[in-house]
Amino acid sequence: MDFPTTVIELIKKRFEETNGSCEFGGCESDAMAPYYVAHLEDNLVDTMAECHLREYAQGVGVELGEKMRALRSSSAMTFNLLGNHRVRIVDSMLAPKGRYSINYEYQLPTLQGNPNKANLDARLLAENKNAVVYCEMKMAEWMLGWMKMLRVSYLDPDRYLIPKEDAAVFIEMFNGLVKGDPNWKGSRKTRFSRFDALQMAKHLLAIYTNLENEEASSIKLVNCIWEVRDTSLLAPYEKKYEVWLATERLEFFDFIRTARPVYDLFEKRGFDLVIDYVPVDRFLACLEKTDEQKAKLARYLV
Repeated sequence: MDFPTTVIELIKKRFEETNGSCEFGGCESDAMAPYYVAHLEDNLVDTMAECHLREYAQGVGVELGEKMRALRSSSAMTFNLLGNHRVRIVDSMLAPKGRYSINYEYQLPTLQGNPNKANLDARLLAENKNAVVYCEMKMAEWMLGWMKMLRVSYLDPDRYLIPKEDAAVFIEMFNGLVKGDPNWKGSRKTRFSRFDALQMAKHLLAIYTNLENEEASSIKLVNCIWEVRDTSLLAPYEKKYEVWLATERLEFFDFIRTARPVYDLFEKRGFDLVIDYVPVDRFLACLEKTDEQKAKLARYLV
């Protein structure tokens, strides 16, 4: 088997070990059909509440269709980890302890005339509204996906919805995340090979642009990444995975260094910003779950 197939076979094997067998199929690709559940509910730990069904239905990724039935779906993983309505954080490593309301597929504007808003996987707001956590969740995308390019509009100060002097700081950050000459559309390649720095930068811009509507003064942007602990399960690709994971983590810190001036913008506005990289197993350990939920969520612990 090649590396992508080895990864998704591991995901399926772990799913069947922890959640039992179910009907697979209903995918446009015959080759990928064995890695999609036929019924969405089989891919979810709990039945999704109507309010969250509406959120996912309105998201830009059409998540409730075929996409969320994939065993490797980061959207399904997001909902499975956080659940319906509210979640209790029990470890302050993630955020101040307490109960948080949940919104999925949380959309915020980035630029003037841009029909595609930033789409954050989840937004957690503390009940006392002292803290908010924005979550960008990755399952296998960082291993099996590809990097998008930066559109020229993100380098044009006239497209920004914030003051020109603030826009200049974000433009400097975006310029620090790309390399090489622009293509005929003006788009630039990212200099990152694993970590999705451009997406995180756009999320930062969206959060900053929305600060006047922010309910909490403590803001955290979390990149939650699914990692494989027992690399022997990826044989014969253990070394390849270990190199890629090390690259992913190093590139996160590279992104933080490049984004450092943006922290100052938040601070000047009276907001405390933290950007963090959190593996899925550590993320899950910070949340209150029943024993039954933990047993099913073990599918993400390998």
